[in-house]
Amino acid sequence: MTRYALLAILSLMLPMPAPARADYPFSRTHPSTLKYPELRFTPPEPVERTLPNGMTLYLMEDRELPLLRVEAYVKTGSIYDPAGKVGTARLTATVMRTGGSERLQGDAIDEKLEFVGGKLEVSVGDEFTTVSGSALSKDADALLEVLAEVLRRPVFPEEKLALAKAQMMEGIRRQNDQPASIANRVFAQALYGKESPWARQPTIAEVEKLSRADLVGFHQRTYAPNNTVLAIAADMSVDEMARRVERWLGDWERRTLELPEPEPVKDEARPEVIIVAKETQQANLRVGHLGISRDNADRYPVRVMNHLFGLGGFSSRLMRDVRSSKGLAYAVWGYLGEGRDRGVFEMGAETKVASARAAVDAMRQTLSDLLEKPVAPLELSDAQSALVNSFVARFTSPFQIAREKALLDVLGFPEDYLRSYTREIGAVTAADVHRVARAHLHPDRLVIVAVGPAKELRESMAGLGPVRVISPDETVR
Repeated sequence: MTRYALLAILSLMLPMPAPARADYPFSRTHPSTLKYPELRFTPPEPVERTLPNGMTLYLMEDRELPLLRVEAYVKTGSIYDPAGKVGTARLTATVMRTGGSERLQGDAIDEKLEFVGGKLEVSVGDEFTTVSGSALSKDADALLEVLAEVLRRPVFPEEKLALAKAQMMEGIRRQNDQPASIANRVFAQALYGKESPWARQPTIAEVEKLSRADLVGFHQRTYAPNNTVLAIAADMSVDEMARRVERWLGDWERRTLELPEPEPVKDEARPEVIIVAKETQQANLRVGHLGISRDNADRYPVRVMNHLFGLGGFSSRLMRDVRSSKGLAYAVWGYLGEGRDRGVFEMGAETKVASARAAVDAMRQTLSDLLEKPVAPLELSDAQSALVNSFVARFTSPFQIAREKALLDVLGFPEDYLRSYTREIGAVTAADVHRVARAHLHPDRLVIVAVGPAKELRESMAGLGPVRVISPDETVR
């Protein structure tokens, strides 16, 4: 007897499942019709302290593991690079960590952290620099000592600066290796302008000229306790955390800061097609225009719109229309971005070169549908539920809560942002989504960037507006 015959006989011997009881209230209920109580969630509030020198602390106890985790946000970044010295902020942050201080040089920092199983990293963005670290709670002072030395007393040794410059210049030489990176860079330049702090890129010539004096000056102008927000969670009381932070950072001298405000973004981009010539097997597409500021009153309807339009994965309209229904892209997304001044509205896709025009047409059609057709009730509620659920998932540890609060402080969000988020998202209506789409999205202003073979793309993009072909090394606007 075969195994399959034996299984068939045994299946006949099993009792038949009992029929659904007619008196069971959900026996004929489809899962899609089930109603759930509204999810209400308010994240715990970290304890906020301000040191006499102006440093803001967000502190939370975390008794789950004997760890201390810390993240310092210094409100300085690449937007403050002096003209002609793009890359200063990045080099400053890099050499702060690798060079260390007179008392704790970079190699000594590595040894000290390795001995206690800790880590410390420094990274820089447009608006702020992040110094993050972790160690066992019993080694809290060792970690905070290193953090303080890096933040307060960097010496920027010449040999570490030379190494960092060489690494940055190699990165510039390789910046055209990835088509997606080219598309992002050219798209930003097209919208903001190549000299804008939101789009400019360092050149090898600029980096070669940067000196130790440039880094020292940048640190003195922008790093100060009254320009720093620190998030910390540890297996100790809040008071103990505050005492330890004040021990190492409390006598860091407050400074009067005069950070130059970047020039306001000028909306001068004109609709056009920019083809970046690169022999690739696929095309990288970016389509859009300038977006809104993050203090815009429409932020909550915009979040809902972004999710259902292009950030909701396979449930988003762009994914459904461009990839799932038409098979025109490997990846596709879209969102109306918020920025300190102006973010970007971007639709993006990666597709076969032969499908590039059809993908652009499909994205533009999905955009038109968003502006013309009302949002269905189920589509709206699904987007709201997804946003609320993902919001809750961001707060799985006390450190995440403290870090989120500190970051929102740095970015200038309202003090009650976290408490009101789920309520505000839940209050968005279909009419709100339609209104903000029509107010902030403009099909007649679209700039199209396509990276790929120039001849094929130029032919396929004809009729979408003026066409310009550039090399990856050229800049626009």
